[in-house]
Amino acid sequence: MRLLRWLRWTLVGIVVCVALAFGLAWWAMRQSLPQIDGKADAPTLGAEATLERDARGIPVITAATRTDLAYALGYAHGQDRFFQMDLSRRLAAGELSEVFGKLALKQDTRARRFGFRAVARRVLESTPAAERSVVEAYARGVNAGLGSLKARPWEYLLLRAQPREWLPEDSALVVHSMWWQLQYGILREEIARRRLERAAAKGSDPARAHDLITFVYAGHSDWDSPNYAADSRCVQAACTDGALVLTQPFPAQLRFAGAAEDPVDEQAKPGSNSWAVAGIHTRSGVALIANDMHLDLGVPAVWYPARLRVTGNPALDMTGVSLPGTPAIAAGSNGQVAWGFTNSYGDFSDARWGKCASPEFRVRREHIAVKGGDDVEVTYRDVGEGVVLDGEEYADDEESGECLQVAWLATRPEATNFGLLHFEGARNIDDLLALAPTVGIPGQNMVMGDTRGRIAWTLLGRVPANHGPDRLFGPIEFLDGVDHPRIADPPVGRLWTANQRVVAGPLEAVLGDDEVDVGAGGYDIGARARQIRDDLLSLSHPATEADMLAIQLDARALFLARWRDLLLALIDEEAMHDAPLRREFRELVSKGAAEASPDAVGYRLVRTFRTHTLNALWRSLVTGLLGEKGNVRRAGSFESAGWRLVSERPTAVAPPGGGDWRAFLLQRLDAAIADLKKDCTNLSNCQYGQMEPVKVSHPLSGALPLLPRLLDMPTRSLAGDNNMPRVQAGNFGASERFAVSPGREADGYLELPGGPSGHPLSPFYRSGFEDWAEGRPTPFLPGPAAHTLRLQPR
Repeated sequence: MRLLRWLRWTLVGIVVCVALAFGLAWWAMRQSLPQIDGKADAPTLGAEATLERDARGIPVITAATRTDLAYALGYAHGQDRFFQMDLSRRLAAGELSEVFGKLALKQDTRARRFGFRAVARRVLESTPAAERSVVEAYARGVNAGLGSLKARPWEYLLLRAQPREWLPEDSALVVHSMWWQLQYGILREEIARRRLERAAAKGSDPARAHDLITFVYAGHSDWDSPNYAADSRCVQAACTDGALVLTQPFPAQLRFAGAAEDPVDEQAKPGSNSWAVAGIHTRSGVALIANDMHLDLGVPAVWYPARLRVTGNPALDMTGVSLPGTPAIAAGSNGQVAWGFTNSYGDFSDARWGKCASPEFRVRREHIAVKGGDDVEVTYRDVGEGVVLDGEEYADDEESGECLQVAWLATRPEATNFGLLHFEGARNIDDLLALAPTVGIPGQNMVMGDTRGRIAWTLLGRVPANHGPDRLFGPIEFLDGVDHPRIADPPVGRLWTANQRVVAGPLEAVLGDDEVDVGAGGYDIGARARQIRDDLLSLSHPATEADMLAIQLDARALFLARWRDLLLALIDEEAMHDAPLRREFRELVSKGAAEASPDAVGYRLVRTFRTHTLNALWRSLVTGLLGEKGNVRRAGSFESAGWRLVSERPTAVAPPGGGDWRAFLLQRLDAAIADLKKDCTNLSNCQYGQMEPVKVSHPLSGALPLLPRLLDMPTRSLAGDNNMPRVQAGNFGASERFAVSPGREADGYLELPGGPSGHPLSPFYRSGFEDWAEGRPTPFLPGPAAHTLRLQPR
């Protein structure tokens, strides 16, 4: 009895302790919730500013001057998103190890190579006084918003760390973090391409090696769908007349080394969609802009929605999405013009082979602070305006003693600035076109439209005027407003960008420079753009916002149709003889593979076969050039080369493993079936939605077992895939969706995969997610104020 009583009281004590610990943690988290009603001191403001939030938590921020507005926006960002901002600046600066320890050391070592903290300081030093006052006011607001919390943000409690104050230069680092996310993968692809080209050139004619590389990394594909200017030779029909037929001979050096079964990852491409419809083709008569930027999805959402208003002179009223850590609306509308972006994939980095050691190199040492460990010193070598890559990660050429050297436009202080702030006062597309060449951000395709119904495209960001393969290693001059690429008032009345080659001819050469024929920067092959273009041109009535959303949600599998047809022709009666699984596979594919819907079985089967086929070709080719250790991710542009091989089946080129192409394709079919059965047991159970469900997670949700349920958005099986307008794959997809006509913002919509708050106990943490997942339009403008916080000067 005494033992039972002891056990009972022990269990009671444990339960009480657990409850107290849980209650204390809950209380501590609630202490970091922001104040959203009442008054708060803002000593540096010139006049009162208000921060109103609607029922979804979307803020409307009003101030008397632009600097006061920057302070108030910084205050809101500091309240709601400080940890997200901190991760962004640390990612670029290579300072994540200070918070996460050795876990982040490899990433910090990569980032420190480019010295972005020093670059950010130089960016701030060269910022004009008017812009700098906005950036500095924003930083003061961030720190005030952070300081207004009763406890440090909950993430720092979990990590047992202290937040560090926000500096004006950190806003430049946040822009550099976007350079990293949007272009570092492109740089790595160029490095891989240089390695393959060098291997192909050994013991052969360099021209023949170049033929091989231009075939593998095709600069153009039969999906090309560029835009055309009003002064081009084409007319409306000829501008959209279908596929470019490729007739390049198969390279003489094309050889496959053995049957490669190893899985290969495709080179990831952060893609986006954006398009414009001229007023002559819209119901309102005003230009209509649609944008859905595809990025890695996380909690909180990448973008922070807001309406920003200045009541003084000049008055401003802007609505859209802001990037936490920066003081401007990134994409949206100011009532006169609207604009949106897609990543351009132009030639903004160069890689070359050079000696690994030289007395001309500048040695640079970086000290990385590591939580829970000793500081790490890393040595880098700079050459010209570039850096030397060394170490196993970059696979030096030991025979020649040469290393790869890279130069990246992101490291130039002149390439990053806060010029986006000037969009706020633009009144028409001519104003935006004049500003675009001066704005320093990662190169973006920008489409725009104004209240007069005019539309235009241009490249937003600094474009080097220099030419040649080493143009970024030395001094750079930039294109001015006269030479900067642009298309205004196209004859077809629409513009479309989806990371493809947006333009053709001389404009294409400006963006691709010396790499036009090898897919400079890794452009998307154009299937998404083609589908968007055709969707726009097939509208039988004046376009509306609802039409734009329907295109953004288009998950039809037009890209895979030719692979489906190839399969149905391949699996004939001879192939199905004594092969019941092949017969079942064919029946499931023939029943339907027309859409990437969650319950689609046929689509998943075709997709898996394509992946297995291209992976085998790629892996075998790379192994033949680089050996078994040649681990290079498959380039997205390899679709063109792979399709030509499996559709034309050249007799002069033996497939991996030898034999004939039909046998190779049937072997790939059987390999796909085997993998599918491992996942689904029965082929009929292999629904596409189970393959890669959408998981929008917080970066800290894996720290403790119960955190995913508290921190992450619900896991959902959604329609969409890479080569269609609705891009969706796991934690990658539309970071926002909007469509808006300037001056008619009340008719527009804006969807986000999460709310404006980064606090899981906030009612605004998950607001909007379900609408985003289901594709239901939420209003572009915030609703009536449900909460009001007044920031008052002393």
